[in-house]
Amino acid sequence: MAASSRGWRRVLLAIIAMAALYGFVAVPSLYGDYLWFAAMDYESVFLTILGYRIGLFVLTAVLSFGVLAANYRVARENLRNIDAAAVPWTYRAAVVGGALLIGLSYASTWETVLRFVHGTAFGTADPVYDLDVAFYIYTLPVLNLAVGYLLVIVGAGAGLSFVLYARAFSMPEAAGRSPGVNIRYDVVAMRSFLREHATIHVLATIGGLLILLGLTFVLDRFELLFSPRGTVFGMGATDRTVFLPLLGLLAVTAVIGGLVVLVNIWFQYPRSMSVPVALLVGFLLVGNVAGFVYQDFVVEPDEFNKEQQYLSREIAFTNRAYALDRIEERSFPVSETLSRDQLTDNQGTIDNMRLWDPRPLRTTYNELQIFRTYYQFDDIDIDRYDIDGRETQVMVSARELDFESLPSESKTWVNRHLVYTHGFGVAMSPVSEVTADGLPAFYIQDIPPNSSVDIEVTQPRIYYGETTTDYVIVNTRTQELDYPSGGQNVYISYTGEGGTRLDSTLRKFVYSIKFLDPRIVLSDSVTDDSRLQFNRDIRTRASTIAPFLEYDRDPYLVIANGKLYWIYDAYTTSDTYPYSSRIRFKGEQVNYVRNSVKVVVDAHTGETTYYVAEPDDPLIQTYRKAFPELFIDLEEMPAELRQHVRYPEDAFRVQAQQYLLYHMTDPKVFYNKEDAWRIPNEVARGEEIPMTPYYIIMTFPGEENPEFVMIQPYIPEGRQNMIGWLAARSDPPNYGTLKAFHFSKQRLVFGPMQIESRIDQDADISQQITLWSQAGSSVIRGNLLAIPIDDTVIYVEPLFLESREQGSLPELKRVIVTHGNRVAMQPSLEQALAVQVGPARPAASTPGEGLSEADLEQARTLYEEAQAALRRGDFETYGERITALGALLEGSESQRAGNTTGTESFAGGATAMTAP
Repeated sequence: MAASSRGWRRVLLAIIAMAALYGFVAVPSLYGDYLWFAAMDYESVFLTILGYRIGLFVLTAVLSFGVLAANYRVARENLRNIDAAAVPWTYRAAVVGGALLIGLSYASTWETVLRFVHGTAFGTADPVYDLDVAFYIYTLPVLNLAVGYLLVIVGAGAGLSFVLYARAFSMPEAAGRSPGVNIRYDVVAMRSFLREHATIHVLATIGGLLILLGLTFVLDRFELLFSPRGTVFGMGATDRTVFLPLLGLLAVTAVIGGLVVLVNIWFQYPRSMSVPVALLVGFLLVGNVAGFVYQDFVVEPDEFNKEQQYLSREIAFTNRAYALDRIEERSFPVSETLSRDQLTDNQGTIDNMRLWDPRPLRTTYNELQIFRTYYQFDDIDIDRYDIDGRETQVMVSARELDFESLPSESKTWVNRHLVYTHGFGVAMSPVSEVTADGLPAFYIQDIPPNSSVDIEVTQPRIYYGETTTDYVIVNTRTQELDYPSGGQNVYISYTGEGGTRLDSTLRKFVYSIKFLDPRIVLSDSVTDDSRLQFNRDIRTRASTIAPFLEYDRDPYLVIANGKLYWIYDAYTTSDTYPYSSRIRFKGEQVNYVRNSVKVVVDAHTGETTYYVAEPDDPLIQTYRKAFPELFIDLEEMPAELRQHVRYPEDAFRVQAQQYLLYHMTDPKVFYNKEDAWRIPNEVARGEEIPMTPYYIIMTFPGEENPEFVMIQPYIPEGRQNMIGWLAARSDPPNYGTLKAFHFSKQRLVFGPMQIESRIDQDADISQQITLWSQAGSSVIRGNLLAIPIDDTVIYVEPLFLESREQGSLPELKRVIVTHGNRVAMQPSLEQALAVQVGPARPAASTPGEGLSEADLEQARTLYEEAQAALRRGDFETYGERITALGALLEGSESQRAGNTTGTESFAGGATAMTAP
């Protein structure tokens, strides 16, 4: 007994020592996190999650310790009957350590328990058990968690006992060998020992495992509603006829067998456990064979009729889980005619035709607008703003700090954490405007921000962004670099409320431990007025506050009321929605997705607000019950920010992917995949890549006003022609609604790769690209966009020219517009459209009145192109443009006199192209 007490004391001392060491680091870090949450008034979120974690840890660790310790004691007492050697104290440590590890593991399952506690009904019942979907979203995962946990601890106890028993009957293989090397066991003696001294222990363990296994089979009956077996996702004909009864039989056999084994504890008849185990193995083998036979010889010969009702369920529940049942479907009778009147009626679409591709534009921004090596434009966002009373699509990017680009000698602690604290300003340009040099026409540029439109940036500092990964300390005795100004720098001290106050030595000490950086507490620059800002990158910040949500791939920058904000879309997801097929989303398989939350982060203060965008989502209702202080209604979002809410790309990708099959609502058509679609490819940098969804401003057929939408074209499976497109609307009051336009299956409409092939096969275009390439330039093909115009579709693809020399700028040189059989490549979109539909009609004028507005615009373009060519030393192009300008000026009067008032339209024809 004394040796046993000493062993437990050693374990206790070891635990105390490890706990003290862990606590020295973990407790300050935990307190630092609490202060961070409290600085944003989200301490209740932190405490709720922490409470669930601690509660689960204590519950599972204590219960695990009890089971493991009980098995240890029973095994030790049984071994005393044969005078076995004393068990080393390390096994006691294993009991404690195992319990702690199990507790830590199950503490991470807090979200499953929280969902169960605050679960909200879905109002939809499954078609098999008539249970609300909430049972599968909240209750079933908790039951699986509980039964799985019990299996783990009972199994761990059995494993510990077996090791202790085996140790007593282990022997070195040969004399002279050290223990633990090439161990062999006296199996006969061990079996005899178990029969005589450990029967009760073995029977109790096996009986408990059998009962738990029976409960697992019971839960597996519900898991059949997510079965991928066969042609149906969810319970199909074979599942219903064979595996559902089989699981019921296995459950009854296992539970009754477990009870029989437990009853035999009083009779100590060890053979009693062999009967239920044998039955279970037999039933499993026979049942799986029966399932194979039934599927191959009963279902497959008449598969559709056998699976029809189950296919209907899969279609209905998948459409509901991904909100595909909300899509408004319309036929789209594609016309082969495109007229100037159609372009005029859709001027909002034409004016916002995206010519700039984000990839070359990011390079251009970084060459023209960073000004110092420590700035960078990391990402290009697409949004819309009201400019001069018109909704205008723009591309915008934040000028963020890139500390790693500084010379190595400048990467000091003071510079990293006290001086280089923030980015500064933005660059913004319209999607459709190009200068004479083929560069973007900036709306906002330079440092400080200089705006040529009615969008002002009065607070351009970016303390919180997409690349701000370092912690910084602001309001110190060391001033921060604000922005470069000529050969000098402008310095400031932070004036916002962002960050955690370092107003005590305790707080400085806490964060010195958290970041393992003693300079936080030792630096004389850090005062009681200083603020520590960390978790500054948007992704980390949002996911730390609300780790139970999934987040979009791309937060986007918004200018509102002179300040900079980030809007970040967040999702509620589940993988246990019955009969809904699963798709990969954020690295996991899910079958329910809702864009229920819009996160807004102030780039200057870091204030983070969670707006509920879909209040009817039962999952977000559940989280609102658990975290009432975290969420607020979308209606409370400031009006200037609400104007920039957009349908998120990741949600649309998931819906567009599922719609490829689930637009087929007829079970027979779905079964035969008669109308299966797929995402088309496009050509980018010489490679075929999937065509991603894209934002455009367009007017829907039959409507009057242009609006900001995201669209995805479709092609049929196995073919390349275009078959339809899906659109998600972003502007109020239609935000969140989806429209699908289905083309006639009797009419051929060229798809994206067919258009790419026509471009490749065009002799003039190929010749021009070859000439550019031979001149030492790389030709970059921008995104191919399919643009609906009334009842027809045009394709637009920009061509960029980039010198192969370092530091070169991609210049937009040509725009290709394709409609029907006609391919036109011109220096500008208007010129390419003019080839397709004829020139725009100039305003009426009388002789001697001078040039029309259209002629003036063309004259300006020719002059700017001539001057740009002259600056480059391209005298051939310069001469061509000056000649064309002279012809325009000389012939303007006679040209206007010959204008007609009719509308010209073209369908088909040969390629038209401006000579290089």
